[in-house]
Amino acid sequence: RAEVAQLVERRYRKPQVVGSIPTLGSYKMRRAYSRLQSVEEKRNLRKAILFIALSGVAVIVLVFIGIPLFGRFTVFFSDLKGGGKTTNQSDTIPPGPPRFNSFPAFTNQQVMAVTGSSETGATVKLTFNGNAQEVLADKDGNFSFNLQLLNGENTFSAIAQDASGNQSQVSKEYSITFDNKPPDLNVTAPSDGSSYFGSNQRQITIQGTTEVGCQVVINDRITSVDDSGNFQYTTTLNDGSNSFAVKSTDQAGNTTQKDITLNFTP
Repeated sequence: RAEVAQLVERRYRKPQVVGSIPTLGSYKMRRAYSRLQSVEEKRNLRKAILFIALSGVAVIVLVFIGIPLFGRFTVFFSDLKGGGKTTNQSDTIPPGPPRFNSFPAFTNQQVMAVTGSSETGATVKLTFNGNAQEVLADKDGNFSFNLQLLNGENTFSAIAQDASGNQSQVSKEYSITFDNKPPDLNVTAPSDGSSYFGSNQRQITIQGTTEVGCQVVINDRITSVDDSGNFQYTTTLNDGSNSFAVKSTDQAGNTTQKDITLNFTP
């Protein structure tokens, strides 16, 4: 039994550690330290090479991609700050025809300013008496043309073109008649300086002719004019001298006046 116990003890006994930790400063310790230092140096060298390579790639990307991209963004934001002057190529909707503000159909002024409105920033192209001229509508869409009128009827129309090149339909044709000639006026009866007597002649009728379309005023009273330019005005004379101012005004504002004096004795 004692032998069996010894065999069992030998089998399960932990093996004894052979050898010992190298002494600090010994050859084995220096050799192990040198090997560890070499491994660390190689690791640092690989890190340095990788850092240099990545830096080179970053510089290449910056030069060939970053700077041009930055330039494009600079131009884009500059265009936005400048009011969006770039053309919108996707805009295919044409603007509406230009709208003109009211103006007289007849005038005695040879130069006339014609104003209107259109799409903001649109080019308004005017055809005046067959000649073309154009202006840009302002930020509120307003525009103005100074027209040098010819004697008689002057015609004009316009279209609008937006920044994308879309054109509107042609506006309706407008006309302005320039006339600076005073209208013809004749007082046919009674003649200037005529005298009347008695109650039967106290009421008289002033008659005459003028241009068609004119307005006749006798002593501040409007008198009707027919389609042939004839007019007449009936009034009652006062005792003594009676003065009458007969004034004809055409549609352009030109006037002609004739003065007559009639005498009445009761």
